[in-house]
Amino acid sequence: MRRQTPSVSAATSEGRLFYAATAFLILLAALMFAAGSAVAATLADPTKPDPSIEGQPNEASGQDLYVRGFYPEALAEWKRAVEVNKDPGAAFRLGEEHFDAKVVERDVETALKYYFIGANGGDRRAQMDLGSMYDKGWGVPQDMKESARWFEAAARQGLESSQYNIATMYEDGVGVEADKVKAYMYYQLAIEGGFPRFAAEAIERLSESMTPAEIKQASIMARDFKPLTREESAAEMAAADAN
Repeated sequence: MRRQTPSVSAATSEGRLFYAATAFLILLAALMFAAGSAVAATLADPTKPDPSIEGQPNEASGQDLYVRGFYPEALAEWKRAVEVNKDPGAAFRLGEEHFDAKVVERDVETALKYYFIGANGGDRRAQMDLGSMYDKGWGVPQDMKESARWFEAAARQGLESSQYNIATMYEDGVGVEADKVKAYMYYQLAIEGGFPRFAAEAIERLSESMTPAEIKQASIMARDFKPLTREESAAEMAAADAN
């Protein structure tokens, strides 16, 4: 029996499959080489940030070093991020590290310097911590009005702990004019954000001194709440300081 010869169409199809498979393998090899080069770069000098992190220097590139235990290098990376990119997140991390004294000696003055940069840049964590500094009088004269200002800035970005803090201030009239409706709104937002039971206890207590109409108004305000972006918060801070 004569062996059959593959048809032209079958041979062409097999050729296409062969070349497609070859091209895929070449592409895969190139991707593996690129990934290997990035890993090799990190292994060659582990004190450098992961090359795959975009937009260096920034908070993330410093955090990459920090979690690997390269603390001086992480701090230096965050400093570069602030100096080069005005990164508010990196500024917050510098403020936090200089205040918490986990890997450097405590330096409240330096912590405040970076907290201010981060807070004015719209980082809600820096705004929260700056509110605490004014609340406690740490490194600055105690100023409840300034404390409330920064707590509310962070609260308006949706930070639950700051929403609880500013709610207590509106409830008690500390640093701001007493406002039960706003207090209730912020307590409710904190609860919805998963803040611990303190907010639930506070809103139950507060509701006893409010009318049904006030509670309804506060609930509507909480429902319609839309957190600001970091950029929007920074713009608000700049506008307030300009006035």
